[in-house]
Amino acid sequence: MTSGKVIDYWQRLESRQSEWAFRAYDRLIKTLSHDVQERIQLKESDAEPYVVIFGKTQVGKTTLLLDLMDIDLQQMATLSHVLRGGREAGKSSTATAMEYRRSTDQRWGLFVQSKTHWFASDDDMTETLAQLRKQMERGELVVDSPCIVHIPRRFFRIKTSGAPGVRILDLPGDNPANMEEQKHVNHMAKTYLPFADLVLLIGRGDDLSFLLPQVITLPGIEDWQAMPHRFRIVTTYSYSAQSVKTLIRNDPAIDIAQLRQRLIEQIERFSNLSDAAKDRNLYFPLEFGSSWLSMAENDTALYARVAPMVSHLRSELLEQIATSTSPLGRLRSTLDTHLSVKYIQEEKTAAIERELLGLKKQQQETKDKLTVWKNAITQTQQKLKETERLLKDNGLPVSRRLIDKAAEEAANFKLKGSYSSEKCTTLHSIIADYCSKIKNIQLDVKNKTVYWQKVARNKVEPTRQAVQDILDENFSAIRYRLNDYWIDTYLSSANYLSDKNSVIHAADNAKVEVIQLWTSQWMAAAENVHNQYKSELTKDGVILEELRVEQNKSLQKQISLKQQAVSCEDELKRIAVESQEDLVRCEQFVHFLDKEYLKTLSTRLDSVFQERDDCDALLQVFSCVALKNQREDLMNLTEKYSG
Repeated sequence: MTSGKVIDYWQRLESRQSEWAFRAYDRLIKTLSHDVQERIQLKESDAEPYVVIFGKTQVGKTTLLLDLMDIDLQQMATLSHVLRGGREAGKSSTATAMEYRRSTDQRWGLFVQSKTHWFASDDDMTETLAQLRKQMERGELVVDSPCIVHIPRRFFRIKTSGAPGVRILDLPGDNPANMEEQKHVNHMAKTYLPFADLVLLIGRGDDLSFLLPQVITLPGIEDWQAMPHRFRIVTTYSYSAQSVKTLIRNDPAIDIAQLRQRLIEQIERFSNLSDAAKDRNLYFPLEFGSSWLSMAENDTALYARVAPMVSHLRSELLEQIATSTSPLGRLRSTLDTHLSVKYIQEEKTAAIERELLGLKKQQQETKDKLTVWKNAITQTQQKLKETERLLKDNGLPVSRRLIDKAAEEAANFKLKGSYSSEKCTTLHSIIADYCSKIKNIQLDVKNKTVYWQKVARNKVEPTRQAVQDILDENFSAIRYRLNDYWIDTYLSSANYLSDKNSVIHAADNAKVEVIQLWTSQWMAAAENVHNQYKSELTKDGVILEELRVEQNKSLQKQISLKQQAVSCEDELKRIAVESQEDLVRCEQFVHFLDKEYLKTLSTRLDSVFQERDDCDALLQVFSCVALKNQREDLMNLTEKYSG
């Protein structure tokens, strides 16, 4: 056999090398619903790429998808208005999944509930989409497959080549109104995402939080980093921020690679990216719509710098979309999606288990806090009861009686001297003894409780000067009289008795005033302590309420943490159930691959033994080896995701 014939023969063998895998894929597809089959079955090379778009509203998603479909720029505004059902810009027409296709003629078409409705005018289609949105919002319409919008051909650019257009499935993910709506969207995602040629994650360049795990919650999208080559990250308004404009103006050498790297670095400020997800070719910082037109009109120099880069990125994105729609590309995409189930399950499970550990730690911390609050409340309540008891047992009337009793005891004293002679010096002696006794008066409340110990500490004793002033004031008159006498001895007993009574009267008055001074000091101390305890009672009452508030916060947190833990446990169960369903499909696919591989290998080995030409037989052997290698490459995906 000549070398040319050998090459031709080998090429014929090589051209059939992947047929077994495609047959396995076909067998898998036949197990799915007719609707799914219609969308994702392997077609010829000119088949329209099937792209899924996910993103919030008001990020330029509609403009992007229309641009990718090759809509005429002049028709954008009109078409956008129709697709929004007449609503203002930034609002979608419905919360369901919408697929957009090129119509075969100039009519509008809407496929919903297994029937296609056709419309001749833009107004009719606008009204129909508006009614569809209202029906969805009211729960009057339930669909189990995406609604398909057929866009009239007049809205598209005139094609100059045979390049295929793009079919786009728009998945809503921006805060579904209720659980049923969320369930519907999740169903759409699980059904159609595994077979999409590419998935575009859309968000604003000045708000990259759209890539956070807690934002991307749809099944098949949330773990996009597990299969990053199936996804493209497209940012809108990528050149609108002043920082970007300044960067481009100041750096004439900046290029697409640098812009992509900058985008990756900014994304990593919000969320860490896997090594595979850092591939620059996955990122497309674009600009279009009103902001793009504004730049073209108002900043021509910047537009001239940016326009070639945006044009190149758009062309590259379309090229990648077109490439992904090849049979081999679709087979690889489907394999990746199905064989990544275990990896995704493990990642999800690990994340939730980490969350559970964190919740359990918080639960223990909250439990400890509740113990602290409980003990503090108990102590405060005991203190309040004790204070209330002290105030009740030592009210001001009670204090007055105790002090008065002490005053009576302090006033009950007698002079011990002998005053028999009726002389002035005797009366002076009596005055001196009275003064000495009165100066030594001490009020002693016979109560040794903590409360009265505190009163005693707060009491301020009368000063010596204050007592002396009382004595001087009360005894001055009698002293002056005695000092005026010329002789010491009284000539009249009556006069002596009169002056003696004056001394006693002065002493009684002085004693009363001094005791009153003591009494007032004690009462002032008692009132002060009473007010202190009242203040403590009020303060402790406020503290008790604050402690109860904190206790209630901890109780609410405890309840919330328990609910979160239950939700996590439920989520683990859900993941296990759903993953099991997905694993069954995976195993089915792998089973189909194994059967087709063994069948093909057996056929080729039979050909080896039946081949009469040794060269052909050797080439057949080589093709078996190539088949084995090809199968191993495919199965490596399984090993990769199964650990």
